[in-house]
Amino acid sequence: MKPHDTWADVYDFAYEQEFKAFYTRLTQSTLATVRSRVRPGSSIVDFGAGTGRLAIPLAREGYKVTAVEPSAPMLARLHAGADSLAIEQVCTSMQEFRRGTAFDLALCVFSVLNYLLDHESLASALSNAVDCLRPEGALILDVADRGLFGNRNFNGARLQRHVTVRAIDPAVHEYTESITLPGDPPRHYQDRFLIRHWTVDEVLDTAARCGLGVAQELSEELPGAGARYFLLRPMPGR
Repeated sequence: MKPHDTWADVYDFAYEQEFKAFYTRLTQSTLATVRSRVRPGSSIVDFGAGTGRLAIPLAREGYKVTAVEPSAPMLARLHAGADSLAIEQVCTSMQEFRRGTAFDLALCVFSVLNYLLDHESLASALSNAVDCLRPEGALILDVADRGLFGNRNFNGARLQRHVTVRAIDPAVHEYTESITLPGDPPRHYQDRFLIRHWTVDEVLDTAARCGLGVAQELSEELPGAGARYFLLRPMPGR
């Protein structure tokens, strides 16, 4: 079972209820960052696409989107929301994705790297990213701050959500999710999986070994996200 399999049908609702306007603002800021780098008609691969938070609006705007998501229930939600949009949907992880065609832009945002638990997986994921890009292409990724690895409790009229993050070692944590939607009867959702905190140096050093260099830091374009954002490009001779 993959992370979020058990609560894919309420995933968007939970985040919208807890984070409200900030959730929408971060999504819109991320879309604006994408638009400023590549034009409609460009090909984009969205790693960890989830329910289509970025893939669906980008496809509506004329981008050629490939959504890569390891959770089949999450991808099913994306499929339902995509309606007749031409989004290629691939149920696999970033480190296992293989594609002969090259993309103009790759996205790895909203803490996707935190689901990679060891250096081998991180290197495989970033190697796949550079391998699937055109020579002039780019990768946008984020590196979550350690401050995001903490417990959270949200109690609203339409949703109660409790998140526990327990350190197993200095880097790897057990993430436990408990959601209740009040009603008659109430609906309950539980999830548990491992996540890892990566430092910026670990990610960028691994990216460099995989042939990706930092072209620009984008963090000022996405304030308050609890992460640092970078635009990386394939190094010459890759």
